Amino acid sequence: MTGGGHHRGRVTGVPGGAHWWGGRGPAGGGTHAASGRRRRTPVLLVALAVLLLGGAVVAVALTQGGTPGGAPTPPAPAASAAPVGADPSGADPSGASPRPAGRTGPDTAVLQGTVDEVLVAAPLRFPADSATLTPESAAAVSRVAAALRAAPGPPVTVEGHTAPAGEDTGSAQVLSQQRAEEVVRRLQAAGVPAGSLTAVGVGPARPLASLDASRRVEIRVG
Repeated sequence: MTGGGHHRGRVTGVPGGAHWWGGRGPAGGGTHAASGRRRRTPVLLVALAVLLLGGAVVAVALTQGGTPGGAPTPPAPAASAAPVGADPSGADPSGASPRPAGRTGPDTAVLQGTVDEVLVAAPLRFPADSATLTPESAAAVSRVAAALRAAPGPPVTVEGHTAPAGEDTGSAQVLSQQRAEEVVRRLQAAGVPAGSLTAVGVGPARPLASLDASRRVEIRVG
């Protein structure tokens, strides 16, 4: 038949073999070729979706600062800026020697030198068998107190001494302690903090060249 109608299918001879035309439709037409085109279309869509998703994953990884499949790259540490005009070596531009770590009070060596200057000019002397300062020594205590008040903080040891002879050697230790305590009392009265002062009786253990010079009080700072 050549008119319109429906065909279940037929085989036509073509060079190289037979070809099947199936389905319903007019003569010479069928659904085989159409169904093949419909199957290829979803495959193309799936391949396109895979390509798009892969590009999105790479873009997200690059946006987060890393590489695909790797950890984010940490930011480089910022270099600390040195103050303007500062010496990179850390030295004081004024040329002053740095203060040792933990030292916050006055320099004990400088304070000891000031006290020694006062005592060299006017030693703290006592009459034999006495714990009372001579008038000249009492004035020197006031000058020592002024130096200690100007640089408070370091501990101060007041040492009392006796002569190896010419005094009651039986009570030499007691007498030397009394001499040290007398000077401490005068320093406190002149305004030196009591907590920084310690009285120590040495006795006749460290005599000087003369008996008069041995009956003395010495002051140690630090």
